[in-house]
Amino acid sequence: MMTAVTPSLATKTLDNRGSDCAAGFVKLLEIMETLAVGETLRILSTDAAAQRELQAWTARAGHTLLEAVKSGPFWRREYHFLIHKETT
Repeated sequence: MMTAVTPSLATKTLDNRGSDCAAGFVKLLEIMETLAVGETLRILSTDAAAQRELQAWTARAGHTLLEAVKSGPFWRREYHFLIHKETT
């Protein structure tokens, strides 16, 4: 179950809006390495595939996807995610 968490609870933010998921994934991995266990990363994206990909990646990596929110009209849709780092 995903619970809503306020943006202020994010330790860092990755703004990947307007970029493809592949470029954002490299940035994601770099930022996750800098976070301590228990910290959170907010991701902002315009890539519709991001939700599926982040759900799969967090499960494989041992982290928790706390929030996945879709907002805006179809032609300007944004996706906001909050990932909790569980492992090193």
